[in-house]
Amino acid sequence: MRTTYLFTMILLVITASSCRDVAGPVEGNTPQGPFVVWFNGLSGNADAYFIASDSLITNAWSTGEAPNQIVELDNGQFAVLSSLSADLRVFSCNTTGVTERTVQFPAGSNPYSFCMTGDTGYSALSLADSVAVFSIQSAETTGMIHTRSNPSGTAYSSGKLFVGHANYPDASSPGGVSVISPVSGELIKWIDTGVNTHWLKLQPSGMIHCYSTTYTDDGKITIINPETLEMVAAVQCGGAPGESINVNDSYISPDGWGSGGLVKYTETGDFTRIDLPFSATNLAVYGDTLYATSFGSAKVYMLDAATFSVVDSLQAGGEGSQGIIAVDPVN
Repeated sequence: MRTTYLFTMILLVITASSCRDVAGPVEGNTPQGPFVVWFNGLSGNADAYFIASDSLITNAWSTGEAPNQIVELDNGQFAVLSSLSADLRVFSCNTTGVTERTVQFPAGSNPYSFCMTGDTGYSALSLADSVAVFSIQSAETTGMIHTRSNPSGTAYSSGKLFVGHANYPDASSPGGVSVISPVSGELIKWIDTGVNTHWLKLQPSGMIHCYSTTYTDDGKITIINPETLEMVAAVQCGGAPGESINVNDSYISPDGWGSGGLVKYTETGDFTRIDLPFSATNLAVYGDTLYATSFGSAKVYMLDAATFSVVDSLQAGGEGSQGIIAVDPVN
């Protein structure tokens, strides 16, 4: 997100109620089984909804200031990256209210996203024109890779680091993706995916999806083959597409910061738009249910993954609900 600008893009949302009981974190009394966890960007906390027991725990974990990304890790853990406090906090899926360890990045560096390969992580420091290399186990920074201005999105594949470039703070940045050797730090290739390519995601197909927009209904999703380093397709969907998830052989992208609704697309470039009665900011899926955070309403909506109709909602324990993942600790 680009905070000041994006906050003005919130669409009007509907309100919905949920009758389930809500609890705060109780150490040692965490429900078991699969759950969805999301962070509330304006409140610096994360909530968890345990699916089997229909239990919602609000303020289950404390994140850093202005959390920006949540990622599931190995060994029953997940991590939240925060921009303003410049840290990455690791949490256990089995214990609410506890921070396992914290990776601290340089103050004022504004880490925007990170990716992992084994124990090694790479975090784009958008205000430092660098990517920090760190160990997730020791929670120590082990190196820095200099980049073009405004490093933003990150992905790792085929032994290469992919870094998307945004249009903030250097508005003259051409955007696009740098392909970098993580060993030498040298630029392997520059791929022109458009201005403000602010988010990257390695998808289950092995392709890297690159999300770009200037928030003037010009959103685009570019598909990159990390082996050949070629662009194989571009989804000219308009709006401001966000990080997509794979659902029933298609990809679903939220457009809550742009035209609203969802973008359903394939890696051949085909797409359709799906209207929603609220503004979805991030998505996760578990089983037959799609979970969508809504920044403006501080809710998580539950949708039928086949019809995209709203079936229920969860009231967040903070303001500005954003990044969300579905976790199954057993798997």
